[in-house]
Amino acid sequence: MNRVTYFSVFIVSILMLALGLLFACAAIAVPARWPLAMMLLGVGAIGAGWSAYSYRQWADRQPATLAARITDLAATNQGEVTLAQIMASFDVTASIAQAGLEVLIQNGQCRRDRVGEQEVFTFPGLKEHKVERKCPYCGATFPVKQSLHKCPNCGGNLELVKD
Repeated sequence: MNRVTYFSVFIVSILMLALGLLFACAAIAVPARWPLAMMLLGVGAIGAGWSAYSYRQWADRQPATLAARITDLAATNQGEVTLAQIMASFDVTASIAQAGLEVLIQNGQCRRDRVGEQEVFTFPGLKEHKVERKCPYCGATFPVKQSLHKCPNCGGNLELVKD
């Protein structure tokens, strides 16, 4: 189904709820209208609830929305995610997960990598980078926590290097 169907059912359900309330008000004078009022209210509430829930499910499976959720999942997994993780985390089929990944690949946010026999989707912007102080002359490295500006081995100026 699509968005138009869900909105149509929702609008009809709201109209049924309104009619149910109208008949409930009229049932004060004529008690024979209570069954119709209750039926309209019940069907309207069920229809509105179903259409809202179904629309939400449909919207969550759209490629652009799924792409944002996949990026959040990758952020919690050190910038890497597999198709099986996506399918399990979001309860979607492989084709829906692939559509979300294709959006990310086209935008340049992730790339396909092979790790053994498994296909992994890597998000370079989410990978951790280690920063250290390095001497360009002797190649010695030192942690950033040490407040060194000159290499204790050769006296060269230390540079911050991202690994």
